[in-house]
Amino acid sequence: MPSQLSIFTLSCIGAGRLGKTLCHLFSKQLHIGQIINRNQESAKLAVDFIGCGQAHTGFCDLKPANLWLIATPDNSIKQTAAALKNSGVLRDTDIVFHCSGSLSADSLALDNNATASVHPIHSFANPQNSVTQFVGTACGIEGQPEAVHVLQPLFENIGAAPFAIASEHKSLYHAATVMTCNYLVSLMALGEQMLAASGVDSQADSPSPLEPLIRQTLDNYLRTGAVSALTGPIARGDSATIEAHLGALQGQPDLWQKVYCALGNATLELSAQQGQASADSLATISNLLDVHGQ
Repeated sequence: MPSQLSIFTLSCIGAGRLGKTLCHLFSKQLHIGQIINRNQESAKLAVDFIGCGQAHTGFCDLKPANLWLIATPDNSIKQTAAALKNSGVLRDTDIVFHCSGSLSADSLALDNNATASVHPIHSFANPQNSVTQFVGTACGIEGQPEAVHVLQPLFENIGAAPFAIASEHKSLYHAATVMTCNYLVSLMALGEQMLAASGVDSQADSPSPLEPLIRQTLDNYLRTGAVSALTGPIARGDSATIEAHLGALQGQPDLWQKVYCALGNATLELSAQQGQASADSLATISNLLDVHGQ
């Protein structure tokens, strides 16, 4: 394996939003080889975005690369790794890694190669924005030491902040990121739906009335932590308001009440740590949430 990143070649299989973003960033420090997508059009578009590389489809006539990034959807990673192995292009010194949040490096099942997984905690919804906003992104990394030894500085050089994660807890780690990213979006969408059901007319071309509250809450949480940032009726031990909310949710979609009660129960522990509400008031709220959350 070459000792300097600048003489490495990296090829990518499945250059979608994540793959082409990383390849664009990596192109400043190493050589980008083949960009392998399902069809020539998508491969060419990815190459155009990256600014270098060779558009390719399939696993015939592949050229060697020091690093192979498998950036396909999670349910295709094992199959893709097997196809790469069967192509005959892999050398024992080559490193293969993927960026799945839930699968470990072992899922690649490549006994003759050093493998790793590097999961950027970043939303790649808009690759054009991601290439300018990636600096500071935390990346969970695990795998064989020889692969991690190469990939950690590679990601650090594009501004990432890699941290070690345990392979056996990869799915739990990923559940945490899904909870705080994907489900946060779902929670805000439910809040908007409830607001609309209450008769608030939000204009499509105007900011949501909830936007300032969302921004303030997120800022408080990131600055002071959950216990200090918590406000509202459960923080105060205001069981009457919780009871009124639960009454208002009657006749609305069942999901709204279930989510409200589940998150309310999660909030009880934070409120107890905060110490503003009495134990009796929190017990009353807990009973209300249990009765209505079934």
